[in-house]
Amino acid sequence: MDNHLIWQPRLPENISLSPPQAAVMQAQSLTAALRGLNAGFSVRLLHLGSSGFDRLFSDGLQNNTAQNWFARDVLLCLDGEPVVWARSLCRQTSANWLGLLDCGTRPLGERLFDGSLPLTRSPFEYTALPPHYPLAGFDGHASVARRSLFDWQGETLGLAECFLPALQSFVQPADE
Repeated sequence: MDNHLIWQPRLPENISLSPPQAAVMQAQSLTAALRGLNAGFSVRLLHLGSSGFDRLFSDGLQNNTAQNWFARDVLLCLDGEPVVWARSLCRQTSANWLGLLDCGTRPLGERLFDGSLPLTRSPFEYTALPPHYPLAGFDGHASVARRSLFDWQGETLGLAECFLPALQSFVQPADE
């Protein structure tokens, strides 16, 4: 099986998305976009701690297999239904990020976008995920993912967000 993902600066053209779905997938703060929908927003923590390197970041972060990584895996839910699986990944030695990631079921987006941190963010990259792409701690599947990198005083955090099929039922075109 080919595990290589092809990342691009725009949403994949071979994926059929409504304009409202595309707008959510391109929102700077996914937390804010999901909270803006007519549904109860919550975060379900799947994993916080040591992790192996992830293929979602294979060409985005420097892949040093000898380096230990730290990950936070969550499900972003609407009305209790998972709509996004997200992974935040940094080096075990990233003191800034380790403290920020240990936020329980609070959304990471609250801190990333509250204006209090001296962060820079890379542009989004998107990919179409192959069928049955494994998502740690979750047995569902996603078809589209986005990723970006945050820099905080020379330390990098990779953030990947995989959009689950249930999102479609919460994001409908205005005429439906």
